[in-house]
Amino acid sequence: MLPVPAVLAKPSTAEGLRSHEISGRSVAAVEIAAKAKGHAQKAQAQNTRTAYASDWTVVEEWCGRQGMTAHASDAATVLAFLVDTAGKVAVSTQRRRLAAIKSRLRMFEVVLDTSAVPVGLERHPARARPAAGQESAADAGPTPPRDRGRAARLTGLRDRALLLIGFAGGLRRNELAGLEVLARAAADWVEDGPEGLTIHLARSKGDQEGEGQVIGIPPGVHRSTCPVRAWRAWLEASGITAGPAFRSIDRHGRLGEDPLCAHSIALIVKRAAIAGELANGASQADAEAAARKFAGHSLRRGLATSAARNKAPGHLIQKQLRHQKYDTTAGYIEEAQLHDEDAASYAGL
Repeated sequence: MLPVPAVLAKPSTAEGLRSHEISGRSVAAVEIAAKAKGHAQKAQAQNTRTAYASDWTVVEEWCGRQGMTAHASDAATVLAFLVDTAGKVAVSTQRRRLAAIKSRLRMFEVVLDTSAVPVGLERHPARARPAAGQESAADAGPTPPRDRGRAARLTGLRDRALLLIGFAGGLRRNELAGLEVLARAAADWVEDGPEGLTIHLARSKGDQEGEGQVIGIPPGVHRSTCPVRAWRAWLEASGITAGPAFRSIDRHGRLGEDPLCAHSIALIVKRAAIAGELANGASQADAEAAARKFAGHSLRRGLATSAARNKAPGHLIQKQLRHQKYDTTAGYIEEAQLHDEDAASYAGL
């Protein structure tokens, strides 16, 4: 009788039980490890979402203080935020905030090229952490509702005055950002008189000789869109009596000391465009898309086209926009009146 090969021989009963016991333990261990890994991944995902939500709140509050809209952020805005807050938190926190910004903006189909941003973050050391038991200003707790209401009210008054004066005066965004409330040597300022507002520009793009320019802004026909009323309401509510006219507002309704930058002006215009689109029934995504067509220069162009459509004389439009050559003004007028009179309207279509 031939011997049974070792590989085919059956183990004893005891050996089989021991093998089954060890195998069972292995299967159970694998299953437990897999479940633990799954729970860890879910917890990590939830923690990430929570951190991103907190980071986005920080970004929104910062943008609000600068007169910007977080959802309309571009690479320049993101870089400004990271540079302004660098040194106040750890570099790892800034990197997570950058990831949070990119993640949130993807929801609005906005893709940012921020490849160069992390390099700059390495140059700023982290702020010293407060000692145990000490509370930093950033951790002081949620803003009281009344402070949030004041911030929102002031922001609305500021933006309305800024937009109406920029539109009525045909101002460039850097001119608008630099306006002050009192006369000062080499400064741009606003004079409030019985006939309306007078904008005094010490020097601007079209004033190559540096002689200065003066722009008149009359009261509006409608109370809600009157630039003179808007200016006075803003100064009364803000309490500004000297220095920059248009400043940042923090979440507590406190005003900054420095003027808004030209980029902030452009973002305020975009925010107003979004609000207008939403009021007309557009979705958030469509409103965001429409707002991308607007910028700080839209105020000058808007005045020119609106005045031209209402048959304002070309020389008055040129005067308000301070164009040296009428050809530049004529381009705005031609664009505005493109569909007013054309041969096709006589074709009986």
